[in-house]
Amino acid sequence: MPTQDEWKDAARQAAALVPNLVKLYGRLVADSRVPFRARVLALATLGYTISPIDLVPDFIPFLGQVDDIIIVASGLKRLADAAGAEILEEHWDGEQPVLESVQTLVEAAAALAPRPLRRALEWAAPLS
Repeated sequence: MPTQDEWKDAARQAAALVPNLVKLYGRLVADSRVPFRARVLALATLGYTISPIDLVPDFIPFLGQVDDIIIVASGLKRLADAAGAEILEEHWDGEQPVLESVQTLVEAAAALAPRPLRRALEWAAPLS
């Protein structure tokens, strides 16, 4: 079982990711090389998390936050896939191995999205 110091270290590392993820999201949305529909979809998923209206209300412990995480991860995955590896790496401020880990986590979270949501995201922002 991890020690308290290991938990604190993991929490610090996760907190350090947040600024890089926010910058990445913003830069990809602002980049005109990324397809317009993918950028609009990313903004819509972000808007969903800010909105007080949720599929699962936030006052429900754990599940209330998980739906937001899954939707934002799905939007970011769609945005990153539409941007392509070169543009994604160009906008990432962190180290390459960290970006790869983030991509793996985002893909895992997006995979938890229900099939209707995944289909809606694919329809809203096709990759080709």
